[in-house]
Amino acid sequence: MKFYVFVIFIFIYGCSSSVPNEHALQIESLKSELIKTKALAEIAIEQISKLEKKLSKKITITDSLIVEHKKETLLLRASDAFQKGNYALVTKKYKNAIKYYKKTIELRPNDAHAYNNLGNVYKELKNYSMAIVAYQNAIMLKQDYASAYYNLGIVYQKSNNFDIALESYRKAARLAHGGGQKWLKDGGYYW
Repeated sequence: MKFYVFVIFIFIYGCSSSVPNEHALQIESLKSELIKTKALAEIAIEQISKLEKKLSKKITITDSLIVEHKKETLLLRASDAFQKGNYALVTKKYKNAIKYYKKTIELRPNDAHAYNNLGNVYKELKNYSMAIVAYQNAIMLKQDYASAYYNLGIVYQKSNNFDIALESYRKAARLAHGGGQKWLKDGGYYW
């Protein structure tokens, strides 16, 4: 019986010592695998961070190129509309000229020349009140715009507002507009 107790004791002892060692080896293996995986994850996170920064820079560059392209496209469209307006004005297609100058102003709201030319169209159509508004807008945008002052003088003169016309011609002459200077000189006025 002692022998059986001894065998059972050795069996139990052997089993109890092998079970924890087996688990301990598995735990150590999992720890080692976890450390390797964490190292790979840190490298991956670092690579992701670098790629995100590169991507952000490329997006910023692309966005600025898109904005520049849109600006250039608007300028080209505005220039195209302005040239079409000039052609329509010269060929006396006044409705088209108005449409094209208004399109230019829509695309380039600070274009004093478009306002001045729009005023010229209205002047040709004898719509003096609209011409005055257009010339005043041109002058508001470009206060030293001699041609706009001169054109404004013509429209005021045609509207029988001679005092205002005279003042507009004087401003044009002061800004060295030849037509204004001639008109004043021929009329005996000085600027």
